[in-house]
Amino acid sequence: MYEAGASGRIAEIDVAKGMACLLMIAAHFISARLLPFGTFAAPLFFACSGMNTIVLIERTRGNRRFDLYHLAFPLLLFFGGISQVVVAHGGPPRIFPEFLQCIAMAVLVLFLLSRGIREPLVIGWLFPLPFFTHQLVLADFSGAPLNLLFSRGFALFPWLGFFLFGVLLLSLRRKWIPRLAGALAVAAALSLALSRRMPDKFAMSPSYALLALLASCLFFMLARAMVGRAGGVFPVMAEFFALPGRNALMFVFLHYFALRYLATADFFPHWLLYIVLEPLYLFSACWVLLRIYEEARHRTALLVPVSGLLAALATLRWAGLLAGRVDLRAVDLAVGVLFAFAYVLLRRKLAAACRQGRAGG
Repeated sequence: MYEAGASGRIAEIDVAKGMACLLMIAAHFISARLLPFGTFAAPLFFACSGMNTIVLIERTRGNRRFDLYHLAFPLLLFFGGISQVVVAHGGPPRIFPEFLQCIAMAVLVLFLLSRGIREPLVIGWLFPLPFFTHQLVLADFSGAPLNLLFSRGFALFPWLGFFLFGVLLLSLRRKWIPRLAGALAVAAALSLALSRRMPDKFAMSPSYALLALLASCLFFMLARAMVGRAGGVFPVMAEFFALPGRNALMFVFLHYFALRYLATADFFPHWLLYIVLEPLYLFSACWVLLRIYEEARHRTALLVPVSGLLAALATLRWAGLLAGRVDLRAVDLAVGVLFAFAYVLLRRKLAAACRQGRAGG
């Protein structure tokens, strides 16, 4: 189904997810000018998250110690992801259908599905169901907890469909993926012709869903082609994208930092240069920060001090104990960065403990 490298990671998933990270920044510049329906960062990011999740599930299926691991970390991401809600929208900590909450719920659903369906390919072919469910539920719920399932935000339905689609892409034979892309292209063209209106992202119109599935398919094919090349510029480009792909959770918070504190408005002489070059500049700035971070994320001994600092800063922030001149947006970002750091350290530490426990047993 897939081939992992020496590190245990699958390179094309990291590369595709890194492309999604670039699109995440580009969406803030391009969607306002050229693509009113938004870019396809979230669909591609979610598809790659589905791939990584099913890979981990398959690798640990015979180790019962990982069952609790697969249950605990989506819950931790769900509640810890509240920090991303605050960074993105401001206001007090709250549960809201945002990016990380959606990922947490979808990862948990994938694990539960894997308990009843042993074949990943079968799980992948379920991808249309969340989109159909979304179309059938006409109400838009604004209050928790139903807004986590059905709303115009990153609700589980329909966004779960992209996680399942990622499982499908990873499970399909390679020769079938271009055929799937062709079928999606025809379906998207027909949908656009029949609807005669721009695709709507958060309403998840059929046109947007089909275009996003097609984009996810094409970007994954491109990532595979880049990884498969042995020489020239392609390996360099693949590693350029793979670094953010390996550290995608941290990138989510760092891209907010870059947009708020490193953006260079009015620097470029023409708006077209601005929307093309500004995302590349901000992405590169995040890349440098991630390169530094990647050296530290393997040091699980940092878990205690990082977690302590996270708890202290979050307590000071939300107890209203910080001085009035403190930039609270910067503090919120710092809390998010510390959460991402502690989350990854804890995952690495407990995953190693689960593997050692099995070996010792």
